[in-house]
Amino acid sequence: MQHFLDDLLCLPLVLTASLFVLRFFYGTQLRLSRYQVAFAVLYFALAFEVFFPRFMPRYTGDWIDAVLYAAGGMLFYRFLNR
Repeated sequence: MQHFLDDLLCLPLVLTASLFVLRFFYGTQLRLSRYQVAFAVLYFALAFEVFFPRFMPRYTGDWIDAVLYAAGGMLFYRFLNR
């Protein structure tokens, strides 16, 4: 459960921190589009579940983690991207 919760909360935390920095520089009305959130989900899924496990033995590829990244991206887009 602990490792799955980490993957579920990863993108909401990263995207919220990114949005905070962007709002600091560009204004408070800024929101991330669904394409930007989808790009972040795709980037994290490919990086941590496909590429890193091939070249670094400490990473393991798991399709459940990619699904949890997508769920975290949807949580961010629905509830935190206001």
